[in-house]
Amino acid sequence: MSEAREQLFDEWAASYDESVDGYSGFPFEGYEQVLDLIAKRARVEAGMDVLDLGIGTGNLSGRLLKFGCAVWGLDFSLKMLAKVHRKYPQIELLKADIKGDWPIDVDRHFDRVVSAYVLHEFDLRSKIRLLQKLACDHLVEGGRMVVGDISFLTRAARDEAEKRFSGTWDEKRQTWEGSLWDEDEYYWAADETVEALAAVGLAACYGQVSFCGGVYVIERTGAESTDDGRSESTDDGRAESTNDGRSEESQ
Repeated sequence: MSEAREQLFDEWAASYDESVDGYSGFPFEGYEQVLDLIAKRARVEAGMDVLDLGIGTGNLSGRLLKFGCAVWGLDFSLKMLAKVHRKYPQIELLKADIKGDWPIDVDRHFDRVVSAYVLHEFDLRSKIRLLQKLACDHLVEGGRMVVGDISFLTRAARDEAEKRFSGTWDEKRQTWEGSLWDEDEYYWAADETVEALAAVGLAACYGQVSFCGGVYVIERTGAESTDDGRSESTDDGRAESTNDGRSEESQ
């Protein structure tokens, strides 16, 4: 990622936790519930090794540590990593840009790979390439990846959200005023993502947590899964997506 992006996250590190805590509206509506669902669907057990991509301030990893696993955290922001170290000194922290070369320390296989509110920095093709790489090079046989992010059930829902949150165009300043929608980010749509993953041999199930946040469970096609090809139910009965990207009501 660019130096400007790295500087942005360095500056955000001090106030990040406060800025997402109890956030209402786009883009972090349901932030805590998304992290809770990632932790639930990761199904981490004591002794497992977990890689957290874009660990940020450690809010997701903190949930996973409670299960007795070992966590490796990757992030490009030194100040974010410093904050994680103060909160969870037992985590193995590594500075690296996910889009660049990774340190030798993570050149291994993990039982779980998780990520929260990071991969919207990648366009769809780059997301799929990264998830392929993780599945082939960094995931044990029978392991799973669990990703939570700014996401919508369908492309149509994402398009509607873009219209709603793009603000108004200021002709004089040549910029969008009051916009919450970042044109340099690539928000997920479950229907296109599940289809693209299936095309490269990865099976995915999806759960919509809030109107703009959801969680993907991703495994190699043919891997033994206890999800029966469907996403687990959320606690409030929101619509969920099966492996074909259609939505269904949780029981």
